[in-house]
Amino acid sequence: MGAMSDAAARVPLPGPLVDAKAIVLLSSCRLDDVIAPVEVLLQEGLSVISLSPAGPLTPTMLRTIFGRRLTVGVHDLRSVADAQWSVEQDAAFALTMGLPQAGAVLRAAGLPELPAALTPREVDAAWSTGAAGVQVVPANAFGNAYAAQLSALVPEPKLVVRGAEASHEVKAWLGAGAVAACFAEKLLGDSLRRGNLSSLRTRVRASLDALRSSR
Repeated sequence: MGAMSDAAARVPLPGPLVDAKAIVLLSSCRLDDVIAPVEVLLQEGLSVISLSPAGPLTPTMLRTIFGRRLTVGVHDLRSVADAQWSVEQDAAFALTMGLPQAGAVLRAAGLPELPAALTPREVDAAWSTGAAGVQVVPANAFGNAYAAQLSALVPEPKLVVRGAEASHEVKAWLGAGAVAACFAEKLLGDSLRRGNLSSLRTRVRASLDALRSSR
């Protein structure tokens, strides 16, 4: 492990993320399209979301509407410019693609970074940079048994999993010690396109049941 692996040097993960055990990843969309779906997420208990830096929506816009009810991070950061944008937007966390220069910008600003990794070697290397956590993606690549195997091989890193949204996948990863699971299109469905909010609420409740049963 590198010198930055000392836990005291790490920026901690946001408390709401750790408590919720879930991050909802929003695709590129406009503010008008997300107000109603995000309100449903909040009402049901999912209060941590993430935005892409490539879209028209920003964390500042969402905080203006929802205030402290919502914790807003960013995902798919691929450049130093993306990292600088995230700092300017006061994002709560950043799911990055692991570019070292971008990670340095985030850590200098005290913004928790979770670089992407998959294999035990990659996870260990990402954690050794001093990251707040590691984003396992695609988390469904090797089946559910991989959750316990990865945690046994590299038990120290705080893992957030992406690409494992089915209830049995969520239970396997969180049961093996992952900090949180990411939810995206399977959960949101057509809700960001003025779709059925009642169906969204039903899917959210099913996801919450999986989260609670893994605790």
